[in-house]
Amino acid sequence: MAFRRPTVRSRSAPPFNPSKLFLVYGLRSKSTDSSKEMKQENLQQKTTDSFHWDKLTQLHPTDVCNRTEAIYHPTREGFLLPVYNLRYLILPKEKKMLRMEWNDKPVEEAFHPFFTLMVLVYLTQAKDIKPSHTWVSEKGLKGGFQFFQGPHRLAVEELLNLFGEDPEAFLKTGKKLGGSEILYGDKAFALEVFPKVPLAYILWKGNEEFPPRISLLFDSTIEFHLPLDIIWCMVGETSRRLVEHVHSK
Repeated sequence: MAFRRPTVRSRSAPPFNPSKLFLVYGLRSKSTDSSKEMKQENLQQKTTDSFHWDKLTQLHPTDVCNRTEAIYHPTREGFLLPVYNLRYLILPKEKKMLRMEWNDKPVEEAFHPFFTLMVLVYLTQAKDIKPSHTWVSEKGLKGGFQFFQGPHRLAVEELLNLFGEDPEAFLKTGKKLGGSEILYGDKAFALEVFPKVPLAYILWKGNEEFPPRISLLFDSTIEFHLPLDIIWCMVGETSRRLVEHVHSK
């Protein structure tokens, strides 16, 4: 089902079309979009980010920390948030994110737009609800069966190309992103994207009858923290980082 842009009303987030960003930033296949369309999508992304930054500045730090398990940094007036196996300092007034080394040294780096968006949405929308520790597929999420199709299918193609016949390498790469092995498929791992948002990747090795397959599982409470389009972005960013670990050898 094609993603339809919502009607913009007052106090609503600006329209966001993640599937176009997927193409513009090279996460799926090469885009043939014109430079004009790319500029429009970049502008749309900046507008969307600005909306969420402004929303975050209006929230009380105690509320944000209680809901997300972030830690408030009073000196910098920001939030220290674990994402994957790293820590990030989010500075709402400066509209800036920094990766923090384990010696608390801040490091500036260019973040993928999916990463920026999913962090901001988590901080502004996550609920004070703990994980249920019950796994569900994307089809088990409300509206997920219709949403995660066609241009919104979950991004696992490149991982399949890399690991379809090598479950051990698949698991090893998952552990580099902070994952731990779980007993599903031929090999599987679960990682903590955010403190309340675990994500699992499962690989079934191919055989003479069936091609290799990767599926994903989510905690059943993810619907309280992230909308479907941001879940889609989160999977895209996670898969991109897994691939990046392979190419950075």
